[in-house]
Amino acid sequence: MLFNGSNLTAGADGLRWNDRDWSLTNHFIPFTEAEVGAKGRFESDFMVRHMAGMAFSAEARAVLDEGRTLWARFHAIQFPRKIRDEYKLGRSDAGWYQIRKALEAYADIELTDFEPFKAAYKALGDKLRPLVYDLGFLPR
Repeated sequence: MLFNGSNLTAGADGLRWNDRDWSLTNHFIPFTEAEVGAKGRFESDFMVRHMAGMAFSAEARAVLDEGRTLWARFHAIQFPRKIRDEYKLGRSDAGWYQIRKALEAYADIELTDFEPFKAAYKALGDKLRPLVYDLGFLPR
């Protein structure tokens, strides 16, 4: 899921592995640059195109709305160099992992309040959890 705590998506440059330099493009950004106030272009708009025209439940829309708020806060903050370096924030297309970790590290209660997001995410999970059995993904 796009906003799961296990989502480790990232966009980063200057990664060194196996004697080569690598860049990571984040293809899982559910918002446009304009929606979140990004200062630069996202290299991929795959998820925005994928989600276009989809109908979402009220609970899913609430998660997207709260997620958009956090992404916008992320793009509005001038993070200290320590946070930028630790989470490789040199690209506009940062992933959910980078966004939540950078906001947590920034620790400004007003700007980094995750409680509305957590409540919306929990409500969506509560709605979906029984469907795992009802739709036959897991046996009862």
